[in-house]
Amino acid sequence: MINQTLQRTIIPGVNLHMVQSDKFKTVLFGIYIKRPLVESEVALNALLSRVIDKATANLHSSREMSQALEMLYGTLIVSDVHKYGEKQMIQIKIQVPGEQHVGETGLYRGVLAIINDMINHPKVEGDGFDPEMVEREKEGLISEINLRKDHKDSWVMSCCIENMCKDEHYHIHEFGTVERVKAITPEGLLKHLRKIWNESEIDICVIGDYDAELMESAIIDSLTFSSGDRTLLEREQVVFFPKTVNYYEEAHDLTQGKLCMGYRINVPYESPLYAAALVASVILGGGGSSKFFKVIREREGLCYSIYSRMEKYKSIMLVYAGVDFDKFSKTESLVEAIIEEVKNGQFTDEELEIAKKTVVSNIQSVSDYPNSYINFYYNLIVSEGIVDEQAHIRKIEGVTREQIVEALGDIRLDTVARLVKEDHHG
Repeated sequence: MINQTLQRTIIPGVNLHMVQSDKFKTVLFGIYIKRPLVESEVALNALLSRVIDKATANLHSSREMSQALEMLYGTLIVSDVHKYGEKQMIQIKIQVPGEQHVGETGLYRGVLAIINDMINHPKVEGDGFDPEMVEREKEGLISEINLRKDHKDSWVMSCCIENMCKDEHYHIHEFGTVERVKAITPEGLLKHLRKIWNESEIDICVIGDYDAELMESAIIDSLTFSSGDRTLLEREQVVFFPKTVNYYEEAHDLTQGKLCMGYRINVPYESPLYAAALVASVILGGGGSSKFFKVIREREGLCYSIYSRMEKYKSIMLVYAGVDFDKFSKTESLVEAIIEEVKNGQFTDEELEIAKKTVVSNIQSVSDYPNSYINFYYNLIVSEGIVDEQAHIRKIEGVTREQIVEALGDIRLDTVARLVKEDHHG
């Protein structure tokens, strides 16, 4: 599937990762601008990701932008922000047909020229972005921030993380706060774009079937970078041993309680035991054959849904459950008891095999969709420094019972968050 991967440094701090694969008839470009996850700039980054793909100095409106992309064989551009541990990435992703499939040789350069204009020649009025465009995108972002509370499943997980990591940058949401968004000016936003493009570490990933030499020169010729010093971000701290369990409760208008239990796994992603921690999480709460599902939902009938999820870059496992209001304590006790069992090696060979197969099939299915495919590979670049899907799969397949016991040796419950009914407390 992957023919070869090449890495090049364009200038110090700006790295090109070329993954050659003939799986798709498209070529995917991903530009990742790495920023620290800090209160003072998350809202700026989130808003910027919504403004830069709307217009440029040459393409004055979303309509002109769409028409230009349509002329380039329906090229798609998506820009957003994403949290990787205590880093916030501004991601610009471009999907373009492979030149050989449309018989066009200047296609990649045409697309890269638009990307360069988005960043280096945006649509400006005075000393800032187009105020009307900024205002419209601010409203959209504010409305998304306000809607976060309406999605109760993800809200209880956010509450858990925000309380669990309140003294760490990880508690910050990648959209920022309404107050911070409101305070952004078109001038401040343009200044921020120039600062981050000139000062940040940047990764450019290209996945597809193309000539590496021609692609490298197209990128170097088309994208303009300043050669100043770029800030390399430090690795976040991931090992924590909480002294007591922290409890958080919030009252909502609900028909069903929401529970999230946050665990410190204390296994960094670069550890040889990380694959075992991931498989352990799937044995515990990864779908219908998991222990949480079979015992807590099916046998005991305590909850409607239950699963666990790993936050890879922060070495945290979240256990989510939708429960009746009077079943919180019993559910929490059973989650704790089942984790204790798995930690002591009390699971069957079949449970281990099913969990490994689940993780492997998730990895394989990721590559069916270009967007998730480029995200998966970028994750590998960030966490392992190499792009080798097969080596990654072999690691999972090689996980043993002993490794799972060792990987869970330092797991600690840190925070329990509950969403309860408005008339119910305690």
